[in-house]
Amino acid sequence: MKKNLRLAFVLLLTVVVLAGCGVQITEALTPETAGPFQRIFVLPLINFITWLYNMVGNLGVAIIIGTIIVKLAVMPLMLKSMNSTAKMQELNPEIEKIKKKYANKTDRESQARMQQETMALWKEHGVNPMAGCLPMLIQMPLLIGFFQAFSRHPLIVDAAQGITEVYFLGMDVAGVQEIPNYVFGVLVAALMYMTQKRSQARMQGKTNPDGTAAPNPMASMNLPLALMIGWMVVTSPLAMGLYFLVSQIMMNVQSFLIKKPSQPAL
Repeated sequence: MKKNLRLAFVLLLTVVVLAGCGVQITEALTPETAGPFQRIFVLPLINFITWLYNMVGNLGVAIIIGTIIVKLAVMPLMLKSMNSTAKMQELNPEIEKIKKKYANKTDRESQARMQQETMALWKEHGVNPMAGCLPMLIQMPLLIGFFQAFSRHPLIVDAAQGITEVYFLGMDVAGVQEIPNYVFGVLVAALMYMTQKRSQARMQGKTNPDGTAAPNPMASMNLPLALMIGWMVVTSPLAMGLYFLVSQIMMNVQSFLIKKPSQPAL
C-alpha cells in the first residue's frame, strides 16, 4: 500500500507539473528534435495518429480510435493487476491476523517468519503484491506521451498557428481554454472521480478484526487527481480532452470486468 501511495503521489505530481506548465504549441516534433523518451513514446504515437488520420480523414475520429486501440492493448495487463489488487483486499483479514500474531515480537527472526507467512498466503491465493503498482507505471509514460503528442503533432501545431484547421463535431481540436475545453474538463474530472470511487468500493475488503472496513488511504488522492486532470484538459488542446474522455469511458467498462476472487476468472 505504501508503494501504491508513493506511485500515486508521483502520478499526481506529474499531472500538477503538466497542468501547471500549460501548453505552448509552437513547434512540431521531429526525429531531429526528439529526445530519447520522445523517440520511444511520443513519435510513435504521433505517427500512429497520423496514420489513422490518413485513413479516416478526421483528426478527432483518429484520436478516438487511437485511444481505444492503445487502451485495449494495455487492458489485459491492467485487468490482471486490478484483479490481483482486489484479491489482496479480500486477503486483508488474514494478513491482519498474521500481523496481530507477531505484534509484540520485534526480533528479526519473528519478523522474518511474519514475512514468510504473508508471502505464503499470497502465493497460495495467486496474488502478486507488486501487481498493484502496474496501472500507475503504465499510466505515467502514456500520460506524458499523449500530452506531448497532442501538443506537438504537426496538424495541431499548424492549426494553432492558423495554417490549417482541424475540427471535430464543430470543435477546434487544437483549441486551448475555449468553451469545449471547459466542458470536457468538467466531464472528465467528474467521470474520473466517480470511476475511482466505484472501483475502490468494489475492491474494498474487511480488514479489521471486528469486521469493519478499514479506511483506504488511496481515497484521499481521488479528488485532487480528478481536479488536476480536469485542469490539464482545459489548458491542453481539445485533443487531450478527447483522449481522457474516451479513456474514462473505457475505465468504467474495465471496472465492471474486475472479478472477486470467489467469482469465475475472466
